[in-house]
Amino acid sequence: MPESAAAMRGNDPFCRIAAGEEDAYVVYEDDELMIILDKAPASFGHALVITKEHYDAVEDVPPTVLARSWLAASAAARYLRKVRGALGVNLITNSGSPAGQVVFHFHIHVIPRWDPGPIRRGVRHELTGEEAAEAVKLYEGVRDVIRGFIEGSAQNSRPTS
Repeated sequence: MPESAAAMRGNDPFCRIAAGEEDAYVVYEDDELMIILDKAPASFGHALVITKEHYDAVEDVPPTVLARSWLAASAAARYLRKVRGALGVNLITNSGSPAGQVVFHFHIHVIPRWDPGPIRRGVRHELTGEEAAEAVKLYEGVRDVIRGFIEGSAQNSRPTS
């Protein structure tokens, strides 16, 4: 395990958020997962699906938690496209420093795409309180879609506008 990952285990920002020791803009939460706004968004509404339990990277996550995480990310993507009108959504996870992982706690980026251009790498900014308030509103209603996906009920997972 890289030193940075070993040093971070249990004391990374996502563990602190899950433990209630650090603030975050939470748009969804259940017993195993949280979806929070990224503090340095690549686009408006950029969020992160994080596990409450610490796992360094995707290959370390137990299959049931991994499946639940991807279901939540997929449901958020569906909601953003079908209800909020995003042109597309990137769902991304990085595993290891060479892949771009910076926080060694498994997470999935949910990046709504509002314009058709390519992702502008390195063009991120610090999330402001005003932008966060608007982004939290963007996700109002996502909870029911996620619950439907996780419970496996097609009827409950259909977004309503």
